Amino acid sequence: LQYAWQTSWGVSTRLIGAVVMVHGDDSGLRFPPAVAPVQVVVVPISLGNWRETVLPVAKKVEEDLRRSGIRVVLDDREEFTPGWKFAEWEMRGAPLRLEVGPRDVKDHKAVAVRRDAGLKTPLPLASLTESVNRLLEEIQSGLLDQARAFLKDNTHAVDDYDEFKRLIESRRGFILAPWCGARNCEERVKQETAAGIRVVPLGPGGEGGGLCLSCGGKSEVRAYFARAY
Repeated sequence: LQYAWQTSWGVSTRLIGAVVMVHGDDSGLRFPPAVAPVQVVVVPISLGNWRETVLPVAKKVEEDLRRSGIRVVLDDREEFTPGWKFAEWEMRGAPLRLEVGPRDVKDHKAVAVRRDAGLKTPLPLASLTESVNRLLEEIQSGLLDQARAFLKDNTHAVDDYDEFKRLIESRRGFILAPWCGARNCEERVKQETAAGIRVVPLGPGGEGGGLCLSCGGKSEVRAYFARAY
């Protein structure tokens, strides 16, 4: 994964780590479809004579999705049960899983399971590519909305040092606070609260105003403080 991202898309391991931390949950990774190494995994349900009935349909689904430009994997490994595969691909963060079983073949559909929400949706095989592309777009937008909401809920703006110390002890996240620009002021805050400056925003939000959190002098900028873990 690291090698693929660095060579194909030219991104850093730091960015990979940020994606993992922002979107992951207790079940493992949750990759946004735009950067997911595998966007869709097709899992044929191995019941009865599934190699004659289910597998050909699953292979056709894989071929159609790949032709449309979707990064897809057909997991037809016989040594693992479907449930084991479900758990593995959830842990790996594949945005969408397509289940194809004997009943689905009979009904001319596949069951789509979203990694972001766990929702199951039956999709007609006749329009599967269009439906999958739509779901991937919804997952991409949904993960972005979740990340933005989480960031907003865990970012606080303060001007008072006592309030700063109260928040840093009781809440997680970032605190936007005035800073005069002096290193010794940042060091004082870090020594007293274990919170250091993570970034000074450019443009709106980073302008000065108010008094420095540490020395009480004129603020040159507003900086984001947070503890490192």
